[in-house]
Amino acid sequence: MLHDLAHRWPLFPVTVAMLFAAPPALAKAVLLEPSGKWQMIYDEDGCRLGRSFGEGKNLVILFLDRYQPASELIVSVVGKPFARRDVAHQPIAVDFGPGLPASAAKESLVGVVGPDQTPMLMLGFRDLLNRPVIVHQTAVITPRQESAISQLTVRSRGQSDVTLRTGEMGAPMAAMRACTTDLVQHWKLDPVQQEHRMAGPTPIHKPGEWLRSGDYPTGALRMGVSAVIDFRLMVDAAGQTTECHIQRMTNNPEFATLTCKLLMKRAKFRPALDSEGKPIASYYVSSVRWINGN
Repeated sequence: MLHDLAHRWPLFPVTVAMLFAAPPALAKAVLLEPSGKWQMIYDEDGCRLGRSFGEGKNLVILFLDRYQPASELIVSVVGKPFARRDVAHQPIAVDFGPGLPASAAKESLVGVVGPDQTPMLMLGFRDLLNRPVIVHQTAVITPRQESAISQLTVRSRGQSDVTLRTGEMGAPMAAMRACTTDLVQHWKLDPVQQEHRMAGPTPIHKPGEWLRSGDYPTGALRMGVSAVIDFRLMVDAAGQTTECHIQRMTNNPEFATLTCKLLMKRAKFRPALDSEGKPIASYYVSSVRWINGN
């Protein structure tokens, strides 16, 4: 199951909707040991670490994704222990540990995946040291700090805490860094130059203005369909957007096509700068949530 889901993520049949019944009386916390080894998945436009925990009704699959060299991770969990959440998006905390300060809860998406409608939490960008994530600003974390992390706890109000015993995270994170370096090479860029750039591509206008409420597909709006799209834009040394690639999406292809069409038209940048302040070709990675409020 892990191997299958890990490879099919870009086409994951994820439904984001209010599908679960109200939560029952709070049960005791769930602590799960690994039931499989870490798998490193190299994709054309992303790197994924996956591991299974527990068995039977307590089987949980953890996914850690990166779509560029960075310190933060995109965290997702799949499994029945995350059922009975009755809203499509809600504040959820993800605490790496042990011995680290608790993280702040942040809005996450709740959905289901696969023909058996297995519950899934899309927890978004998270920091291994539980620090606030600042978009397009890379926080420093050392291999020693990574190796000191050996568990992850998912917390939300009114639900049982679920703790996954990940084991030391030093080796998995080293594999992740090797993968993201290969990604940059695959994009025909110099990883060393990109790592030491003075600045990445800088939006001329607010990214929030690139996609507007009036852009929402009429059919999806009427049916109450939402979507999450992660994308990569290639920006040349003149600041022109030359390519748009979808790195991850929920099961709504029309949103992916529309997102790239609008970004190629509206996203304008000042070019990235190398270590000497000279313009260079580079990349811009971000995400958009098409959230239907109906």
